[in-house]
Amino acid sequence: KPKPLKDSTVIVVGGGPVGCELSQAISRLGCSVILISKSDRLLPSGEEIASSELQNVFEKEDIDVLCGESAVSVTRDESDGIITLTLKSGKSVVGNHILIATGRKPNTNNMGLEDIGVDLCGKTKGIRVNDNLETSVKGIYAAGDCTGDRQFTHYAGFQGAISARNILLPLKDSGKRSDSIPAATFTDPEVASIGLTEDEAVMQYGAEKVSVSFRKLSQVDRAICEDADMHGFLKIVYKTKTKQILGATIMAPSAGELISEIAVAKESKLSFDKLSTVMHAYPSYSIALQQMAAEVYYDKLKNSKTLYDILKKIGL
Repeated sequence: KPKPLKDSTVIVVGGGPVGCELSQAISRLGCSVILISKSDRLLPSGEEIASSELQNVFEKEDIDVLCGESAVSVTRDESDGIITLTLKSGKSVVGNHILIATGRKPNTNNMGLEDIGVDLCGKTKGIRVNDNLETSVKGIYAAGDCTGDRQFTHYAGFQGAISARNILLPLKDSGKRSDSIPAATFTDPEVASIGLTEDEAVMQYGAEKVSVSFRKLSQVDRAICEDADMHGFLKIVYKTKTKQILGATIMAPSAGELISEIAVAKESKLSFDKLSTVMHAYPSYSIALQQMAAEVYYDKLKNSKTLYDILKKIGL
């Protein structure tokens, strides 16, 4: 008979958002947790600093994190219920329960899609759609996880609304937002992101065209007032010349809320420095974004001083 969850050891396989969220939650319920990540870091698709900071938080909470390890086999002793997970490195870990959080794939089998000519994506096996979410068969639309796109409840809901609108009304709206999907991992502290990481931006635009604004959580007054865990930061990636926001990652108690402001600014093409002109309440977590934007704005003014001096001399 399996040991009750409390006071037992739980093996969690998968270092993505779900694996990280549940590892911390289960640990705080009184269990010992061993977290196995195939990648060499947690949350591998995000900023590296978020991965290292979150791992520091987990280790502080006595969650054992094993990165760069993949499972080969799992066995269970029927006499005492002990589970043994063998890893590719040859190591093995033992526990009372095991949770698999290695991701999901669209289940499009046995739906007869091929019979009516609906194409599937070769890699994801999801339903192939165009920007308007229409499949290869005119009049048939698909939305959400079944398309093989990024798997978020809010993205699926967004696509569902767009596809319904495109079915019922003239003129089509795009339902794909691959570069502007806000994501939040609800650990404590939360980790939220949108758009490109710094490495991705540099790869796409070149290092000389990309700038970064960074602030530690320990520099945020609200976090100091609340005596919050200082394993956190705010990082904004933007174009050096135009200040166009390319992406952001925030690790903070309210990161899931803060990222929405960046999402609005990014979608409306508001340059990062312009956030400095929008008044924020003090002492909120969000005022840190205004303060960071103000630093960029003032640097912009300094760089324009020569031009201002010339205009002043000619009386303009």
